[in-house]
Amino acid sequence: MIRSTDEIEKFLSANEANVSWRYTGPFDKTRQIVQADNLLHLAARIGNVEKFLSIFKKSIESDARLLEYNNDQENPFHISAKMGMLPDVVKGIFKHLESEKTNPNSDSKKLENVKNYVKEALCNRCALDKSKKTPLDWVSKTVKKEIKEIAGIKDSFICNQKFRLCLYIVGAIACIAALCLSLYLLFSVSQSLALASMAGIISGGAAYLSGKVFSEIHDLHDVSTPVETFNNTDLARVTA
Repeated sequence: MIRSTDEIEKFLSANEANVSWRYTGPFDKTRQIVQADNLLHLAARIGNVEKFLSIFKKSIESDARLLEYNNDQENPFHISAKMGMLPDVVKGIFKHLESEKTNPNSDSKKLENVKNYVKEALCNRCALDKSKKTPLDWVSKTVKKEIKEIAGIKDSFICNQKFRLCLYIVGAIACIAALCLSLYLLFSVSQSLALASMAGIISGGAAYLSGKVFSEIHDLHDVSTPVETFNNTDLARVTA
């Protein structure tokens, strides 16, 4: 059973020679180490930025993909974010990748693929843990902005929350206008049919659109940080 960061560090050192190593058991009741943890998970758990970067550099050389998920659906960046070392880790990774560009023996296509791999592990909507968060969702807005600048991550215009909110509002206005016109034409034919249609359309369409708008407004004001969203179990695992 793994009980302390010192034990994790010894465990990491003992397996460091095999960069593709993954933890396969036994099950650790303290949750200090999780099934399918790799070397980067362990380096993040002990908060060792230097070790993390050293292992990541080795993984590039050996074409090993270590930004993968353990049984808790966390990649190493999730743990790095909770340990408060994500900015330093990302900065170190991209500093190394940039320096490799000057190496005449480096593969530029491979370096670009690694950059994209890192970016996806940071904020791709598929990079979600059990709480449906990406690594960047675990840090504050200020830190998130800093990391995005370091990694060269740009928000897609269509994925921007404010843009989506505007689309929903415009869509709601357009639907209301179309509804009024349709009901006017329908009312001129049959009053009872118009009233029945009005009740059905308003209760369905308007409720859906309003829900989407309020949902987007709520998301815009959701500025929670990792500490604010940790449950007791999460805090125990990080601080243990």
